[in-house]
Amino acid sequence: MSVAKKATGGGVWNGDWRFAMLKSVGVGALLFSAVVSAIVGAGIVFLATVLAAWILFPVLVGPRNVLDAGCLFTMISLGIVVVVSLAQYGAGSLLP
Repeated sequence: MSVAKKATGGGVWNGDWRFAMLKSVGVGALLFSAVVSAIVGAGIVFLATVLAAWILFPVLVGPRNVLDAGCLFTMISLGIVVVVSLAQYGAGSLLP
């Protein structure tokens, strides 16, 4: 372990900040794509966004956190669908 890593505690600002920012932008772009496709009503694009997230998460969050990040992203995507449905069609859209 290098001296710089020991001094900074191995944080993000020791040289990997560009990769960390790229990962954040990637997750943000996936969330933005999910919101836009839900608003437009493009179900195939929404599904492709969720699948792309699951495929890209090993790179974006690391192999140890893929399941956690994927499940969280899927739950957030489900919440996006519910909120967009409520906003577009009212509370009656949630009832069968």
